[in-house]
Amino acid sequence: MFFYSKKDYINFVINLLAKQNINQKFKITQIQIQKIIYIVYAYFLIFKKPIANIDFETWRWGPVIYELWKEQTKYKDQNIPLLFDVNLDKINYDYSEYNVASLIVSFMLNLNSWDIVQICHEQTPWKKLYRPNKNIKIKDNDIFKFHNENPNNFFCYIDFIVNNQK
Repeated sequence: MFFYSKKDYINFVINLLAKQNINQKFKITQIQIQKIIYIVYAYFLIFKKPIANIDFETWRWGPVIYELWKEQTKYKDQNIPLLFDVNLDKINYDYSEYNVASLIVSFMLNLNSWDIVQICHEQTPWKKLYRPNKNIKIKDNDIFKFHNENPNNFFCYIDFIVNNQK
């Protein structure tokens, strides 16, 4: 079930980032936002069910959604001001999916930008598909295939975290 359009999915994850960063504990850059959006998306695709239909592109620093990059590029490597939207948070999301996405976002926010980039370079299909300046699309099938060929990767660790929360 795709219960998100691309825009709704991006807004959902960004709102989770904003909610978990209400006290401005973390500097959140466009690199982190792009990669966390990718990691939540890929996790659901691999272990749960597809929640949106997005083709990411292979850019130098990992998977990117071009439209989002275009909106956020003015911030470069600076903190992006994220405003938590209470009304968006009150939308009737599937409780389990909301909690899983929230756990992943929380975990990822504790990593720095370059750790997240390293994960995306080594633990995603970006590793096989990236060619400088080509912006090759990462399709859902690429994500499945990479995960099946590399079974003990970062996403298995995330799955362990998700399934062992009390």
